[in-house]
Order: sequence, then structure tokens, then C-alpha cells
Amino acid sequence: MTSTTVPDPATVLADIRRRLAPGTLPLTVQLLQVLGATMVTEARLAAAEAVFPGITHLTVTRQGLPLATYTTREAARAKGEAALKRCPLPEGARTTWAPDNGDEHAPEDLMTYGPGPDDESVTSIRITVQPVLVDYDPEAEG
Repeated sequence: MTSTTVPDPATVLADIRRRLAPGTLPLTVQLLQVLGATMVTEARLAAAEAVFPGITHLTVTRQGLPLATYTTREAARAKGEAALKRCPLPEGARTTWAPDNGDEHAPEDLMTYGPGPDDESVTSIRITVQPVLVDYDPEAEG
């Protein structure tokens, strides 16, 4: 049995557009439908990026395993806190989110405090920020 590689959709669309320009690819109803749907999707992505530059996904993990992904920090925190409530906590324990640094996109860990004055621990629940990119930029990679 031989394995086949599935081509990247962006590469396929670029090839279709390149071949359509000089007229070397016959236009079919299906091809026009695919191109039309692609144009609508690209326009929606461009509009979303214009309204929400640097759209991000916030992933909630527990012990390094993803629990869920959200677009707002409030929703991600609510999911993390709900996951922690499934574990027994000492009576009087409080929770708070602690960012790694002062950056607004810094990862956060869910911490527990109490019931004693020196009782502090980091839970295994963490929020990490993952930017959603519209285009590939080889110069942006380090």
C-alpha cells in the first residue's frame, strides 16, 4: 500500500488561479463554486482580522493536556476554575490567576491560597495564548 500526500489547499487554489489567468484550465461549474466559496472565506477572514487584529486563541490545559480553546480570557478562566472545582480543595482555600509576567499575552497559572497564611500552590491548570495568523510570514519566524 502506498501513502499519498494530501496537497495544501492554499497551494491548490494558487495553482488553479495561476492556470485560469492564461486560460489553460477549463472553467466548470464546480471550479467556479470552489473559487467563489474561497473568495467569500478570504473576505471574511480579512474582515475579522481588520476588526480584531492579532486574533488569539486562549488554550486551557491541565497537566499539559488541552481542555478547551476560547477567544476570551474570561471564558478560559471560567473553564479552568470549573475544572479545578472537580478536585477536592481544603475548606477556606481561595484561587487566583497569576500571569508569568506583566505582558497582556502572558500565560497564566491557576493558584490556590489558604486556608493557612503560608499555604500557596500552583495547580496544573494553565492558560496559554496562541495567536491566530492569517498569512504565513517566513521572516516572522525566529
